[in-house]
Amino acid sequence: MAVPTGRSDKRITKQAVVELALAGSSQPTEAAIAQNVSARGMRVATEHVWRPGTSVMISSPESGFCTQARVVYCQRLENKKFAVGLELSAPLKE
Repeated sequence: MAVPTGRSDKRITKQAVVELALAGSSQPTEAAIAQNVSARGMRVATEHVWRPGTSVMISSPESGFCTQARVVYCQRLENKKFAVGLELSAPLKE
């Protein structure tokens, strides 16, 4: 029996503006662009470094969701931007 490789969740490539804040903070820290969204995680483009393991709150004024997430990775991109992988604490509903 073959073991599945890669990700099993369906991904949505639509970009949307989201707000990131440190968990426990009442104020958004940064506006970011969500990319490559799945029910359990997303990649966001930011202008600041986020340390892996950091707990954050992510919200979308457009769609009204707000959930806690954990930073999984932070990669430097061109133009002084960063790609941040977030693991959501609760799956997003489609």
